[in-house]
Amino acid sequence: MSYTPPVDVKTRTRARILDAAERLFAERGIAAVSLREIGAAAGQRNNSAVQYHFGTREALVRALYEDRLAPLNLRRLDLLAALPDERRDDLSALVDIHLRPLAEAMRDGARESHYARFVHRFTLEGEVLSPPLGADVAGGVRAVTALIEDTLAAAEPDTPPAVHATRLRLMLLLVTATLADSERRLDRGAELPLPFEDLLIELADAAVAVLDPTGAVRRR
Repeated sequence: MSYTPPVDVKTRTRARILDAAERLFAERGIAAVSLREIGAAAGQRNNSAVQYHFGTREALVRALYEDRLAPLNLRRLDLLAALPDERRDDLSALVDIHLRPLAEAMRDGARESHYARFVHRFTLEGEVLSPPLGADVAGGVRAVTALIEDTLAAAEPDTPPAVHATRLRLMLLLVTATLADSERRLDRGAELPLPFEDLLIELADAAVAVLDPTGAVRRR
């Protein structure tokens, strides 16, 4: 019979803190939650437990992203690798690759998830991680975003980059808000307004309309 060693106490404590931080940040916002509150929600009696494991709020947020985003990054890279070369400027396909991994994580049921709501809060509050996340964590979303930006620039060469950047942020807010709302519904035991795949199709269509309001990309 093989022997399975017990899970390291420090690792379990770290995981509890990340789960508590994800939930509280999702519910109340990044800046509105103290590290002491996160520690208490994670069942830690020591008021400095979060500082001991993560140091600062910024380091905790970074750890949360690194922990949750890494598998989504791999999923995006796999989807991107499977996309034929002739479709690498297909805005609908690129948007689907962008949003699908987060949507799948939202409904996978492996654990109670607040990640979509956390990402929406982070996006809504305009938070920026400095230094940026590494390619092993965020390379997938960066690659897809770069292709979206290139596609918009090629279709509308005279449109200022700031306009395209604004559309991209609006798209991110739309996607994260919709998935956050869907995650909240699932958390309450309610059904999604549409079957999962239908919801993703509608969300992708809406996101494409935000990115390409003039239809310039779709007319190419």
